[in-house]
Amino acid sequence: MEGVRKDNYISYNQLFVRYYQPLCRFVYGFIADRPDTEDIVQELFLHLWHRRKSIEITGSVSGYLYKMARNMTLNHIRRETGYKMLLERMETAPLYEEEHPMEAHEFRMALRDCLNRLSARSREILLLDRMKGLRQKEIAEKLNIAVKTVKNQIWMSLQKLKLCLENKGIEK
Repeated sequence: MEGVRKDNYISYNQLFVRYYQPLCRFVYGFIADRPDTEDIVQELFLHLWHRRKSIEITGSVSGYLYKMARNMTLNHIRRETGYKMLLERMETAPLYEEEHPMEAHEFRMALRDCLNRLSARSREILLLDRMKGLRQKEIAEKLNIAVKTVKNQIWMSLQKLKLCLENKGIEK
């Protein structure tokens, strides 16, 4: 880790080679999804490299990396749970629309207004995800951006939409 702190890419690469597979097995034990597992572990190593100057490890490097992997995995699980809840709510929307057509129309108008308040890029990413049903990896490839950027944009867009809808008096 001392070599990594001194910008020694060879030391960083040795750390990656030594811990990548074990960390993937560790994360996979939590989420059982190979692409997401690899994304999490790759993001861990990117984070490690970008913050190499400021990271202070008081215990073992191994312990630090596993704790970091656990925390990143828990954050991932929290985000995915939120997405699944939103999808479940969206699936029941047509039933609500049939029973309350005026309220559903008002909701659609408010949602359209809130979507228009998002930046063009955020709106595009969110619509590709929610309306077109593209996977985050597919969106990243289509727009030539990182998968992590797609995930962050979706999360931020959903937070902004939620706040906008709440400000319009529309709740869950």
